[in-house]
Amino acid sequence: MILSASTSLLFAQKDKEIIAPPDMPRNEENNQVYYKDVITEDGVDSKELYKRALVWYRHFYKNPTGIVETSDSVTGTLVLKPQAAVFREKDKVKVQSAIVRYTLVIGFKDGKYRYEIKDLNLKAASYVPIEKLFNASDPNLEDNYNTLNEANKYFLALIDDLVASMREPSNKVKTDEW
Repeated sequence: MILSASTSLLFAQKDKEIIAPPDMPRNEENNQVYYKDVITEDGVDSKELYKRALVWYRHFYKNPTGIVETSDSVTGTLVLKPQAAVFREKDKVKVQSAIVRYTLVIGFKDGKYRYEIKDLNLKAASYVPIEKLFNASDPNLEDNYNTLNEANKYFLALIDDLVASMREPSNKVKTDEW
């Protein structure tokens, strides 16, 4: 009986595919959605990594100056508080499902940097932790999981873009070709 009740929660409606939440990384201490990694860049000092991150975020975000909470090259810390619109498909039409606010912390040391994406909240009349969308008994289960999947795709794309950009020197050397 418990098995059939839990199995029925995984189906949005009759004859539709099984809906499951995305496999989003979680912080072991508080079970919140939390992306984190340390990336090694051999032979690159912390100042250059910091400059690369500045180039990246100015290119990635539409309003880069409005999201900076802390930018400190001495301590090697960049803290951003951006937000992103997340879309879902409803009746084969792409519609905005939520605005997700989050904190992105990038720390720099010689030869490596660390990124952390944390404090994910849905922007509403009051902030709602994104983890509430994992509730399998919510009547809007399909929309919630779709929103989580789209948010996960956004954060994975952000991470890929950050890592790729951090491999590029902050000042590109122009060669004199003629």
